[in-house]
Amino acid sequence: MDAGHEWSCQSYLLAAILSGALLIMHPGLYDTGRQAMQSLDTWSSQHNQDMQDALQHWPSVFTNVSVISNQATPFHQDPHSQSDWYGMLVMVGDYEDCVLDIPTLGLQFLYNPGTVVACSSWLLRHGVSSVGGNRCCFACYMRDNIHNWIGIPRGDWMRVQNVQTGLMPAGPVGHSI
Repeated sequence: MDAGHEWSCQSYLLAAILSGALLIMHPGLYDTGRQAMQSLDTWSSQHNQDMQDALQHWPSVFTNVSVISNQATPFHQDPHSQSDWYGMLVMVGDYEDCVLDIPTLGLQFLYNPGTVVACSSWLLRHGVSSVGGNRCCFACYMRDNIHNWIGIPRGDWMRVQNVQTGLMPAGPVGHSI
């Protein structure tokens, strides 16, 4: 097994957890990502065996993962997604006192190992402080150009009503009076 397949197999549980979290936070985006991965699987089965093989070990609804290691990141926005799409930033390593700064909202978060942040990195300007130690960020996201290429329509904005509908039981709950 080559290194890429080995890495995706070792990342399987994390990718599945992040996909499950996205299903709860933004069901429409989860569905869009799932459709995109299914379309890529169908296309690659006919046109690109290497991609087909890789997709067999890709449990995520996110089309992309960027690995950022031991780097401060200046304030920026990520233009290759959509404003209403969430990406997830996962921090691992051996360090402390790192800060994720989102000046658009006037917020700063302690960004220690084990932290996961979901946000629109297209919409929100953000940056990460420099720290000592070993730090790695896995940035999981969907690229708009991939969704456009395979013809998967954009999802819609997440709304409170979507969450309420998703959390409401299908039938009556409790005892009847």
